[in-house]
Amino acid sequence: MLDLDGRSAPATVTVNRRAKRLILRVDPVAGRVLVTAPSKRAIPEALRFAQTRAGWIKLQFEEGGAARPFVDGGECPYRGVRHLVVNEGGPRAPVRVMGGERPVLQVGGDPAHLNRRLVDWLKREARKALEERARFFADKLERKITRISVRDTRSRWGSCTHDGALSFSWRLILAPPEILDSVAAHECAHLVHLDHSPAFWRTLESLGVDEKASRAWFERHGPQLYAWGVETRARAA
Repeated sequence: MLDLDGRSAPATVTVNRRAKRLILRVDPVAGRVLVTAPSKRAIPEALRFAQTRAGWIKLQFEEGGAARPFVDGGECPYRGVRHLVVNEGGPRAPVRVMGGERPVLQVGGDPAHLNRRLVDWLKREARKALEERARFFADKLERKITRISVRDTRSRWGSCTHDGALSFSWRLILAPPEILDSVAAHECAHLVHLDHSPAFWRTLESLGVDEKASRAWFERHGPQLYAWGVETRARAA
């Protein structure tokens, strides 16, 4: 796992004896780093090389986005559950969530605008959910939030400033509710302790979220969240 200054990414090393040098590639779709080494003996060197290029790798993730646009007949992981995306209805029809054995997100209008319409709707859903949960945790701590921002951040899932302003990634609405809760609680705990001291972790624990489980989930699934709603290509160094 590579440390990208606030974000981690899995690295896969393959051996190609025909390779004359170390080759580094970034796959934003899968959210991983691919390194090719000329021999098994060069694998440790390959991982060290990848870590030295952390800044470049992070830039590729930030600029590249990912190649999983929302399309008719495709999927969307809304609140951690894969929904079938169906293009049906007029251009002014609201996005509809329909349950059942196969949950559906119904998006109307021109198919060419489906991705934008669904992303816009997801951002609004993220704002509603994050405002509700953040204020719930802030109230438990008897703290005030000055403002809440929801953006398409790439380096962190949430942040808190010294004046009580919280910021979150809208992509948290794609994750299971307990993961969104964990991030909201984490940032609200910073309203009490703007650090990661033992006192901070005790405060976070008092909010009843499973921080360890959330971290494990993000390590496994977090990079893939950047894949939804945008287009990209893998890039080589």
